[in-house]
Amino acid sequence: MNLFHAPLREPMKYDNAHEPVRKYDCFAVWPPVSGFRAQPHMLRHSAITKMRQAGVDRRVAQEIGGHVSASSQNVYSHVTDSDKREAVEMVAAARRQAQS
Repeated sequence: MNLFHAPLREPMKYDNAHEPVRKYDCFAVWPPVSGFRAQPHMLRHSAITKMRQAGVDRRVAQEIGGHVSASSQNVYSHVTDSDKREAVEMVAAARRQAQS
């Protein structure tokens, strides 16, 4: 959302989002990775992944991400190693409970 540039309180356009990322991208990764450049688009991937991990309804994430359909966000929602580990642990716990 534009808080400092016109149009205020409207979705950010690429230029408005790119300015602070360009300014601070040297701090995006530590230690710095040669050739790595942060891009505003990366924030969409992170935000939608975090929303889905937190249990935010798919339709809500769709609206926030500005996607026409819920399936559009599939590209933006990433499965992490911790997601996979949690799934394995949930299945193992359910199996142990069923055997008890």
